Amino acid sequence: MKDKDGVTPGPPKKWAYEADVVIIGAGISGLVAAIRARDLGESVLCVEANYCCGGHALTSGGHVHLGGGHSLQRRMGVVDSADQYYLDHTYPLASTSRYNIREVVRGSADNQAAGFEFLLENGWIHLDDSDLRGDTNSYLEKGRGADTVPRTITTDQTTKGWNNPRVSNTAGIGLTRPLEISAREKGVQFLMNHHMDNISRETPNSGRVLGVRTSYTPRILPGTSTPLRDIYAEGNIDSTSTVNVKAKKAVIIATGGSSSNWKFHQTFDPRMGPEHANGVGGDPFSFQDASGELAALAVGASLGATANQTTEAGIGISKTRAIGCQYGYRHKIFTPDSPIWPFVRAYGLDSEADGAEAGLIYVNMLGQRFFQEDSRGYNFLAAALGSAVLDADTKPRRVGGPIWAIFDTDQVQRARWSVSGPPDVDIANGYFFSGSTLAELAGKIVNKFYETYKMPVANLEETVSRYNSFVDTGVDTDFGRKNSQYKIQTPPFYAAWATPAPHDTLAGVKVNGKFQVLDIHNEVIPSLYCIGESASGQAMHGHGKNVSTGYAAGTNVTKEKPW
Repeated sequence: MKDKDGVTPGPPKKWAYEADVVIIGAGISGLVAAIRARDLGESVLCVEANYCCGGHALTSGGHVHLGGGHSLQRRMGVVDSADQYYLDHTYPLASTSRYNIREVVRGSADNQAAGFEFLLENGWIHLDDSDLRGDTNSYLEKGRGADTVPRTITTDQTTKGWNNPRVSNTAGIGLTRPLEISAREKGVQFLMNHHMDNISRETPNSGRVLGVRTSYTPRILPGTSTPLRDIYAEGNIDSTSTVNVKAKKAVIIATGGSSSNWKFHQTFDPRMGPEHANGVGGDPFSFQDASGELAALAVGASLGATANQTTEAGIGISKTRAIGCQYGYRHKIFTPDSPIWPFVRAYGLDSEADGAEAGLIYVNMLGQRFFQEDSRGYNFLAAALGSAVLDADTKPRRVGGPIWAIFDTDQVQRARWSVSGPPDVDIANGYFFSGSTLAELAGKIVNKFYETYKMPVANLEETVSRYNSFVDTGVDTDFGRKNSQYKIQTPPFYAAWATPAPHDTLAGVKVNGKFQVLDIHNEVIPSLYCIGESASGQAMHGHGKNVSTGYAAGTNVTKEKPW
């Protein structure tokens, strides 16, 4: 199998750089693996496609799900163990764990406690202990979570001022920055702005993995010519060429999820379209392009999955918090002083602030409601993907497509929203529309990137009229919404982009309990590992699995023999 440039992934004629361990991706799992391998005496080189380390984690909420009986749990009186973690996360009635691969969970469980202590040793600071005192929402309490004991800890991003330079204002910075600095101080090298194009193996489908080929991929802002660069540069390799990197012991794939690659996601759900590839996985800061999975497949790896990507708890985002913009993971996750603001363009309207959702509805591209808007469940994406039925009279097809929040001027005033344009909403690129009537609004709604289907005027008018009747009666007979206290009746009317995207990636490269990559015969591909969201086998939200799998792989690679 050849890569995108027609090159067969075999041994190159020349290696530009080399290290004992080559790690693809400098997010949480990659940084943890790099530090751990370096602590054990290995030379380490991280290949990172972005100008800045951190990956999706840098824009995340910084939640770290780790158990196994670590020091904080013991201090808080939480009785836990690796065995208990394993039992919880292989329990068949827990929706977040029923499809987990036991060997993989075992490998993660055995490194949970050590991973927690590792974070502390490398500068991580967590907030107070409130999370470990809270409700677990476990399957024993008829919840959907896998845990029978509290295991989630929240990162502190402010104590050391890690939010400089400002990429986002989320707590993930407090997790990634200390790890990056620790890695650089310990001598990990970084090949920044380089995308891994393929993996080199002795032959395309046999023998050990030898290294990777990378290409220079600078991030250049619109209207400029100078590539973006981070303030942290210690250990960076200065290269602007396509280069081959030799891994004397092993390659570790840590490329993150695949939420930016909608074609790859169609493998698991054909209703996915390009409109579902943005907004959650760190875009536009760190694209999750499935490069690790695709490169592994090209050298014989197999894929695995742990859950339905769109229907199970914790794997699809419930609703976009920021509406009216393209990247709506969190409201104001990117602000105008962010280095990548020219890509972001607008941070959207906060749909969850002070009951803001009380005066809006969500409709699909046919202008129809499909979901209980005040529900906090994780099934919004699944509902959206199957909500639009086309060709109903001939051959019905349930498809995805854009989702729009519909509201009126009264709602704008109640929520104190600014709807004139950036930085709040992105009008120029088709993520926000207004009209003096619902008919005019429906006629305008066409996103030039993702939607060419005209919303039927009659559908939108009927949907709003029916919803308004529920406000009058106090009963939503369609979806059971409880907070229907405001009608949509005062012009002008508005439509804000509210299209969801996959949150966690739970389908990736198949691995064993040592996080070695497996081929289609379930045999180990020598010297190739995969960790974090790139790997399949464990459905768990938060960075716990990134830490535990990175720690495990960083340990296990030291046992490989060099070539």
